[in-house]
Amino acid sequence: MKGKTLKSIILSALMFLFVVPAVSQERKVVVYGTSGDSSNCGAYLSAYRSFFKLKLYEDAYETWWKAFNNCPDSSKMMYLDGVTMYRSFIEAAPDGPVREGLIDTLMLIYDRRMEYFGGEGNVLGRKGRDLFTYRRADIEQVQKAYEMLKKSIELQGKESQEAVLLLCISAGIELNKEGKIDDNQVIEDYFKVIVILVQLEGRSSRWERTRATIDEIMIKEGILSCEALNRYYEPQFEQNKNDKTFLANLITVYTASGCDRSDIHAAASEDLYRIEPGPESAHNLAILFITRNDFEKAAGYLKEAIRGENINRETRAGWYYELAVVSSANKEYCKAIDYAREAINLKSDNGKAYILLGDAFIASRDNLGDDFQQRTAYWAAADKYNKAASVDPSLTAEANQKLTDYKGQYPNKEELFFSDIKDGDPYLVGGCINEYTTVRSR
Repeated sequence: MKGKTLKSIILSALMFLFVVPAVSQERKVVVYGTSGDSSNCGAYLSAYRSFFKLKLYEDAYETWWKAFNNCPDSSKMMYLDGVTMYRSFIEAAPDGPVREGLIDTLMLIYDRRMEYFGGEGNVLGRKGRDLFTYRRADIEQVQKAYEMLKKSIELQGKESQEAVLLLCISAGIELNKEGKIDDNQVIEDYFKVIVILVQLEGRSSRWERTRATIDEIMIKEGILSCEALNRYYEPQFEQNKNDKTFLANLITVYTASGCDRSDIHAAASEDLYRIEPGPESAHNLAILFITRNDFEKAAGYLKEAIRGENINRETRAGWYYELAVVSSANKEYCKAIDYAREAINLKSDNGKAYILLGDAFIASRDNLGDDFQQRTAYWAAADKYNKAASVDPSLTAEANQKLTDYKGQYPNKEELFFSDIKDGDPYLVGGCINEYTTVRSR
């Protein structure tokens, strides 16, 4: 071999490489040890490895093939090295029969490795990955790769490689586009993969990246559209409404897909809360119903949340503020006032609660009596707007705008005279406001 040029070495190696595998594939029966020199296995392995370590794959090939053909059970490493070499040959070859023959032989390497060294789950994943990579344009080959990848995942479970999980979904999407499998099958595959990834969360950031990539692909292709999810889940929902895992998966997928306003998502969330109640889950449900503009249900779940134990003051203050907002949306202004005050009692620098309290004062003014008495609500509200700006400077612009807008609603001096009061006097605003304020004229 030393007397040959590098070009002639490559050509002779590739000619041998292209012919022998093709015969093996055509016969569909591999005959091992046909050259009668299996006693030289150690020499073959040593010879090819010397070249392989230097990445001289063309030089390594001839003795590697002798070891592969005559000594199939002599070394698992031989199969790993064969995959490395053939990938290199495939990537260097132009499209055409030669490249296809190389891919066929790569598949043969995987098959023979499984035959002699087992590890079906692991090897099928690698074989399916390469088949999908190199023959992605052939939908029939994609189908075969998809089946290999699925089988690998079934056998490997959480030992599956991230590439296998990702490519299984990718292959399924390709088949879906060609009408080979329906949306439900892709979604079912997705859930099987996600269950595995959830188990692996926390082990390494690569699993989180894999899941994010899969979610992105599914959403981009429209497989996780709200309509498709409904078609998949609705037939299963009634019989699984007491299955915590099923409900949690449904909620996660609908949320990730932007379908969290769907009726089935809301129903699943309520069923999960029924099975596993708690202040945090009650609060999550309240937020869900706020997004659906169902403020009555939102208020109910917020009330359950604030009754929970072991909630820190700041969190409880935030929930009271949200309950005040929801009550205002329900036009229950006196309740909103009570809840806003609770939020402030728990967190004295809660500027937004002061803003909301002022707004609720004004909104509740109808229960104060005549027009003059209703106008006094603006004085009490002004106190809260000023307080909001003082405890939270970021709200200064909003508070000042409200003060400017509502100042024109103050009674004039003549109205103050006829009510026997003057600017600067203390004044008790009645109703559910029930606070002293300072008289101001416009």
